[in-house]
Amino acid sequence: MTRSGFLSAMEDILDVSKQTLRTEDSRDTLEQWTSLKDVQIFHLITGEFGIEPDAELIEAETVGDLVTILQRRGAFRG
Repeated sequence: MTRSGFLSAMEDILDVSKQTLRTEDSRDTLEQWTSLKDVQIFHLITGEFGIEPDAELIEAETVGDLVTILQRRGAFRG
């Protein structure tokens, strides 16, 4: 999965309009980002990248934090 594919999947999970998700968006800025959405996001990360949620991922606060962690771990292709 590419970075843009991940962001698109995040938009679907968080039920936001396409290409409106910002790197600074978080649980504080998106009221629909609940603990259930966290589970769905971690399921996506595990399923697509084979990366199990760990303390670093769990403590990520923004979309940008998640993207940065996944980039650093070489998750995105293309």
